Order: sequence, then C-alpha cells, then structure tokens
Amino acid sequence: MASQVVVGVDFGSSRIKAAAYDAAGEMVALEARETPVVRGAAGDDFPVLDLLAAAHDAVAALRAGPVAAVGLTSMGETGTVVTPDGLAPLDFPAWYDDRGADVATALEDRFGATHLRDLTARHFRTTSTVTKLAHAHASRGCVPPGAFVGLCGALAFQLTGEVWQEAGLATTSGVYDLLERRYLSDAWVAAGLGHVTLAPVRPPGFGAPADGELARSLGLSPGARVVIAGHDHPVAAVGSGVRVGEVFDSMGTGEAIIAALPTDPPLTRAQLVAHLDRDTDLTFELWPSTGAPLAVWERMRPGLAMRTFLDGADLDRQALDDGAGPPSATPDLTAADLGALQEGRSAVGPRDAHAWGDLMDAYVLLANEGEALARAVSGAAGATVLTGGGLRSRRWREAKLALGPRAIEVSTVPEAATRGCAAVAGASIGWWSGAEEMPGRTRVPVRSSREMDAAVGATS
Repeated sequence: MASQVVVGVDFGSSRIKAAAYDAAGEMVALEARETPVVRGAAGDDFPVLDLLAAAHDAVAALRAGPVAAVGLTSMGETGTVVTPDGLAPLDFPAWYDDRGADVATALEDRFGATHLRDLTARHFRTTSTVTKLAHAHASRGCVPPGAFVGLCGALAFQLTGEVWQEAGLATTSGVYDLLERRYLSDAWVAAGLGHVTLAPVRPPGFGAPADGELARSLGLSPGARVVIAGHDHPVAAVGSGVRVGEVFDSMGTGEAIIAALPTDPPLTRAQLVAHLDRDTDLTFELWPSTGAPLAVWERMRPGLAMRTFLDGADLDRQALDDGAGPPSATPDLTAADLGALQEGRSAVGPRDAHAWGDLMDAYVLLANEGEALARAVSGAAGATVLTGGGLRSRRWREAKLALGPRAIEVSTVPEAATRGCAAVAGASIGWWSGAEEMPGRTRVPVRSSREMDAAVGATS
C-alpha cells in the first residue's frame, strides 16, 4: 500500500495548485489548473464554484497515495455563502479593482476611517470582503442569506460539512479586530450584509475530519484532517522556511514584503497605531502556525503592471527580458507610471526592452523601501528570503542582485504556498513538531548571477 501524504492546496489569482508531500517533506506530486475568471466590462469576477471544481480536479489528479491531511491557502478575499442548499454560485468581484469603493466611503463616513484602520490594521479597504461582497449584493442582489466563507472555508465545508475560518484570512474580511480577535459586526451589518453571518475563527492548525463522497473521490483517508492554513503570502513564508528575524519577499502578481514580530512582549494597540501611521501601505496579519502578528507591506502589484505593459508591447516577455540592458538605480519610470500600469492604464513612453528593464528596476527599488520599513517595525536583522514566480525572470533576478538587499537567500522549495499549508496540516496531525519544522526546506545564499540562476533552477 502506498505511504500516506499530506496535500497543500493554493488558490491563486492565476493558478490553483495542489501538491502532495511525504513524511520526509519531499514533494511527490504537483498539479495545477488555471484559475477560472469571468471577464466583464465592470471588471473580473471569480466564479467560486468553478474555482472549487478546479481544485477538486487538481487534488484528484495527484494520485500520490492516501491523503492523511489537507492544508488550504488562498488569495484571501474571494468566497461565497453557505446556504441550507449548499454553496451559493457566486461570481465574486476580483480584489484588484475599485468596485466596492463606494461601500468603503460610506462606512468610513459612518464609523470613521481612522477608527476602522486602527481596529482592522488597515484591512478595511476596497479589496476586503466587506466591500466586495456588499458591492455584489447591492449591484446584483446575488448574495443569499447564509454564512460567508472564503475559498478555503468553502472547500473545507465541502470536505467536512463544517464552517470555520482562520484568523489570518479573517483579517482580509476588513471587519476583523486584529488584537481583540473579534469581528466588527456593526460595520458588517451597516454594509448591507446583516443577512449574512461570518464564519467563526478557530486557532492556528485547527482542523476537522473529512467525510463524504467528495473526500473519498479525492483520495482522502477516512477522517483525514482538513486545515485552513491561512492567507497565501504568510503561508508561503512558512513554506519557504522563514522565521522571526528574517524578511520574506514574494515576487509575484502582488509582491508582498513580510516580517514577523516577536511575541514577547505582545503588540499593543498604541504600538499598532504608531506603526500604521508610518506608511499607508503597511498592514498587519497573523503568522499561520502560531498566530503571532506580522507586518506586511504591499504597495506593489508588479504582475498587474507587467500584464498591462505586455498588452501594449510588440515583443513577448522572453524577448523583452533578453533585450533589456543592465540594471540601473535611476530608471525612467516614476511611481505614477507604476501606479498607472497596476491600474491597467498605459504609462507614458515606449514599450520596448529598455522600458521593460526600467520596470524591473523600479519595482526592486520600491521593494527596498518596503523592506526597510518591515525591518524597522519588526526588528528583523536576518536575511531577505526570495521566492515567487517573478524569480523566473532573468532580468528581475539581475535587478534584485544589483539593486536589492545586501543579504539575499533564495528559497529552493518549489511551490512555497502549497508547501506552507501542507506544513501546517502535517503539524496538526503530529508529523512534525511545528510547521516550521517540516523537513526538506532549503535556502541558498546568493551573491552572483551564477548562484542566483543555480538557486532558481533548483526550484524547478
């Protein structure tokens, strides 16, 4: 009989991935499916039931052995409602547009923008569940009564019949008090969502036993544990082997800079407010394995900017990468140009290889600002650990080496997010003492292009 495995499932904006790991921490199977998206004049929508079906397909295709536990991670805000008839077939507005801005403005007028910011650690914003879901209900009337669950909670419900949420993902609702660990029910109701309840938040590593035909069809062992690991970027940090005292840089569609804070002494409200006052793009979440606070700086959406750039370019990504000149500390692109590209608007100037290189350089220099802030807030003095799909770009790697942090390590763990949620799931069933102790993690210090290329090649 085949040995048992733990499986990690990652709901991403571009792809949905499932990976199986053995007790030695080795990835033994990987499957990926494109994330279904409905393109419309008003913006992109994620059809939740289609996303779940894609995840089912990916897990079923693994065929790596009996599944002892499943860990789940996702992009955060997307989800649907559990009704008496099951999951509602909701098309959820994508997090990366401004739909729901009117909801945010109305709630800020009523409760105070600063008050909401300080309680939610700046997670009350247009990208949050409360604004997107309220917009969908007000504009389409499509949100039925029931309990809201994110993508992870929806799949967990399908596999277990239970409804719950994890605290890091709860912060992305925009109505979760980070320090008090409670929902701001009055703001949720005021958004027009009084007919929808919010799933109860459980401790890190909480899981429920799988049951039913779907679980069996996906290869889950009887009673296999299903765990909601958390928000994708922090979960990927865990999967990359990042610890307190280090900085995590996830180079992808949305490039997040993350640094966990020490747990002793605990973060106070006054300290949280003071940190939030330092930068408008600084938020705080919770470390997936322990629930400790962590700083997240997320001004950057390089994947969106690159997509806009490529839409107006005559050359493909590889040709632009190959033709770009050496990194420059003074790129022509401005912060306004980056903002325009991230929003899908064209920046001024050509779309040639030189401009492509400038785009890489501008994002590296911007990431440096976020890293300095994350270190100041957390006290982190260790290495910067790089991961993410952006490492596949030779030109972006060169810019990181030439313009980026002094001490860089590349995580050679392929699919850090799936590994992170598998680590949390494995720890929950006693395969290892903690998620960070999952064997098999490797990180390589890099100081040259040759070392960087070798480290990135090891992740393939």
